Amino acid sequence: MGRAERIRAGVRPGAITRTRRTPKRRSKSLNPTPWMSKMKDIPCFLLGNAPSLNKIEDLSILDNYFSIGLNRIFLKYDPTILMWQDLALWSQERDKVLETKALKFCRDGSETQGGFYTFFLQGREPKLTSNISKLYGRGSSGTIAYQFAYALGCNPIILVGMDCRYAKTGETDFYGSNPMHRSHTLPACVKGLQFIQKYSGDRTIINCSSNKVFSEKKTIEEAVALLGEKKYNREELIKTLTG
Repeated sequence: MGRAERIRAGVRPGAITRTRRTPKRRSKSLNPTPWMSKMKDIPCFLLGNAPSLNKIEDLSILDNYFSIGLNRIFLKYDPTILMWQDLALWSQERDKVLETKALKFCRDGSETQGGFYTFFLQGREPKLTSNISKLYGRGSSGTIAYQFAYALGCNPIILVGMDCRYAKTGETDFYGSNPMHRSHTLPACVKGLQFIQKYSGDRTIINCSSNKVFSEKKTIEEAVALLGEKKYNREELIKTLTG
């Protein structure tokens, strides 16, 4: 911007102006944009980390379905896609993350190895996205996972282990207590469930979690029964996305 243009724009002489830049993907990370709508009308199980997961003895019932697992879900189950947004998880659990067969999908900058599909996290409030590489909102992994599943075209979307409440004995998650939980964690989680409920659109939401937002709760066995006899192969699902 030249001097005359700066004056017309009301910028005082000598002031530093900043231009908002479009975030750039790290050279070693992969772009998931081609995934848009590739899972149209395929059921998706969203797997959180809440204590109610301990009431499900065997998650292998999901082996023939598409699943998006969050954060440390790999301690209990290896989903179709493993999704996370915090660098701390990668730093603490790198070896376990790499041991999974799951396709890795994480926030850009939340891993140091490269070769994973990544998304940019923008804004403070959640919203449905028209670009699968840009997800929105802070404080709730479940909310961004829902945006992801919605943009993939998944239907129905089944919520598992998304309680937004702690165990009676105080554990924050199925594996124990997460020291990263803060006073805002549960309210943000509840707000995320309310977002899912409000913006379900043409999608069917099936709740299999012990939360207070959705009035009806089904067991994971009941949810699977509702899906009928059609089954899905993990390798074929991943090939549909990446091939």
